[in-house]
Amino acid sequence: MNERFRAWGRRLWSGVGTGFELFPLTPLGLLVVFASSAALIEIAIPEMDVVLVALGWVVLAIALVSMLAVIAGALRIYFAIRGYRGPDERKLETLRSLPTGFSAPGLLLVPFVQVFWEWEEPDAQLDLDRHGFRLVEDATLFARGYIQGVRRRVVVRDVFGLAKVGFRHRDPGRLTVLPSAGALREMPILISMSGGDEFPHPMGIDDGDRVELRRYAPGDPARFIHWKVFSRTRKLVVRRPERALTRARRVVSYLVAGPGDEASAGAARVAVEHGALGTEWVFGADGSLGEARDAAGGIERIVRSADAKDSGATTLRSFVERAETSGPAALVLFVPAEPGPWVQRALEVVKSRANRTKVVIGVDGIEPERVRPWWAKAVLAAPPPRRISSADALEEVVRAFAKAGIEAVVVDRTHGRRLGELHRRAMREATSAPGPLRKRRAA
Repeated sequence: MNERFRAWGRRLWSGVGTGFELFPLTPLGLLVVFASSAALIEIAIPEMDVVLVALGWVVLAIALVSMLAVIAGALRIYFAIRGYRGPDERKLETLRSLPTGFSAPGLLLVPFVQVFWEWEEPDAQLDLDRHGFRLVEDATLFARGYIQGVRRRVVVRDVFGLAKVGFRHRDPGRLTVLPSAGALREMPILISMSGGDEFPHPMGIDDGDRVELRRYAPGDPARFIHWKVFSRTRKLVVRRPERALTRARRVVSYLVAGPGDEASAGAARVAVEHGALGTEWVFGADGSLGEARDAAGGIERIVRSADAKDSGATTLRSFVERAETSGPAALVLFVPAEPGPWVQRALEVVKSRANRTKVVIGVDGIEPERVRPWWAKAVLAAPPPRRISSADALEEVVRAFAKAGIEAVVVDRTHGRRLGELHRRAMREATSAPGPLRKRRAA
């Protein structure tokens, strides 16, 4: 019953909001119309003040023309985009302004009228570029994921601020938002971390160096005969490959989802797309069962992990156990830059594999955590979501893995470089220092 009343209340509030949006006059317009009408009725006409009468009628005429122009423009755009349906699936990338394919009339021929729109769902920053007589939309998103449909709020208003009409438009097309790779297009650090030749395995594939010997058998190529051994022992032996698991065949990687994981997801995307994990790799992520062995499957799991930020590392144990059924493997973890319940879950899995585990943490720059005073929380609006990682939260994650003997590598997606301990400390000091001192250190 309570849920029914809540749903009814939400519908009622939505209907009231829609009614206000469709009313063509703004509060300023209502005030101007009321004041002009009152001046005409109470002062100008009874006193036969010609100047005041003319001024009042001019103001009312401007308000009327603005209202009619706004209504006409809103109807023009509404009927122009009502039947619009974009492609069934479009691909975008976070932190990049990319065209979405959506456009609307620019209303250049309608006087005193401006038009703009915004996305209500999902969160995005829009750039409206004028191409001829139309406005073309470019969108910048900040979080990866699969998005089913876009809801836009279109607003038509006059240049005087007297009239405004707004309405909603629903685009049912599906968006696939990939995490931005930023400046991490080249990540040689991952190649060095993915090595696994120090873990030979007797059931491995014969693709190592020819350092082992066996007796000659008919059909063996003569170029593989070890002639020095034959000269000493008068026995024919041939060189054969070492039976070992090479780096490309013994590396598994996993993306742990959680708050502040967008830069780490971008690093995982680079590793999957650019082959930084070898020629044959296994990749898994939160929010998806099983593992991927190709770039398309890996990207799908990276995008889908956006829905599993509250359950990070819950499937890590089963993934690692499946990957190690064919022998020990080097594990590369991509983890968020903010701590959470996922840290303890991940440590429980990798603490017995500390010498075979590397951790990659992606950030978009770091800065100290700024605590808002109580009066700012009570009076000011909530700050926008953080794009830059908190230095304190990042160090907490790094220390948690360091206590378990696991090396954590921090990579900056903005500048495409690795941030060592001294570098991170210098950045924290530079960003927390006073203005002149910060400029002096930066120089």
